[in-house]
Amino acid sequence: MKDFRLVRATLLVAVGVAASAACKRREEAQAQPSANQSAPAGEPISWTDTANARRSQVGAVFTYVCPPNGTPGTVWGSDTYSSDSSVCGAAAHSGRITRQAGGVVQIQIAPGLPAYNGTVRGGVTTSHFASFPGSFTIVGGPTPGLIAVPVPQVNANGVNIGGVQIAVGTGGAGAWSTNATSHRGQFGQPFTVVCPPQGTIGNVWGTDVYTDDSSVCGAAVHADRITLAQGGAVTAYAHPGRARYAGTARSGVTSRDFANYPGSFAFTATLASEVAAPSGTTALSWSDSATRFRGQNGGRIAVFCPPAGRASTVWGKGPFTDDSSVCTAAVFAGRITLERGGVVRIRPAPGRAGYEGDARNGVTTRNFGTFPGSFVVTR
Repeated sequence: MKDFRLVRATLLVAVGVAASAACKRREEAQAQPSANQSAPAGEPISWTDTANARRSQVGAVFTYVCPPNGTPGTVWGSDTYSSDSSVCGAAAHSGRITRQAGGVVQIQIAPGLPAYNGTVRGGVTTSHFASFPGSFTIVGGPTPGLIAVPVPQVNANGVNIGGVQIAVGTGGAGAWSTNATSHRGQFGQPFTVVCPPQGTIGNVWGTDVYTDDSSVCGAAVHADRITLAQGGAVTAYAHPGRARYAGTARSGVTSRDFANYPGSFAFTATLASEVAAPSGTTALSWSDSATRFRGQNGGRIAVFCPPAGRASTVWGKGPFTDDSSVCTAAVFAGRITLERGGVVRIRPAPGRAGYEGDARNGVTTRNFGTFPGSFVVTR
């Protein structure tokens, strides 16, 4: 009997321990979210929303969701941003999200600073500002490996940092009309212009190499260095003048052709040598047409198309309308290539009642009706 009572007591203790452990597991399970439960979502905001409303909550952390395909509002500072800055813009500047994809960002409210320094990073250009009463930081800081390039302090006389002349002009909307003529002759020397967001494109002549009276900011958009919406700091280099500058339409900017000009700039320190047109030929750009030769019917004219060309519009498949790009028509006809260019011979001809387009050698030409002048590409 004594042995039975001992066994019974032992079993009761074991059952009690097991029940206690089960209750503990149930409590822990209730306290922890399941693997299938997602973390609480952040507050959806737009790319223009700021942290000003939370300015007084120093030390507090907030989670936000930035939508995709955003256009950042203005941001002041780097790593610590003024509280009236675009939260999503600051997150993109820190590399925590991208404008294309958007995403979740956490910020921590911080005290105001006596000054905020602007930089270019993550495709976002932030601005300088003086004392401001509220700030925030991006939790986790900038993504490792992103390089922040300082934005110069700009005044009416330009700024000299480290011996490099920067941003001649006001740095405001007028910066978009800034050209490079003051750097003419300083071959290979860099200069930087700060182009504010939402600028107005000035005149631009050339492609990749620009006349030095072109808008530097406009050329930078044409060369895909910045965008019109965001602006940014761009570094260019002074180069000698060239015999011709070919205009093209690119990145929403249409640059113009120009002939001989005494000064140039580009966004690279070195350039390939300009190829001279052979004697007895007429140098053309890739957008030049044959309208200048209209009426010289039956004559044979030698023209030179420079290397590294960009195709322009052509109507017809031979004869071509004489307002077609001569060099592009020559590529269509298999006489030259865009990469190498070369000498082409054309023959002006009378206008026709119609022109039929076609696709050959990587060039697609268009149909057209009656036109008063034509040309053919000869051997």
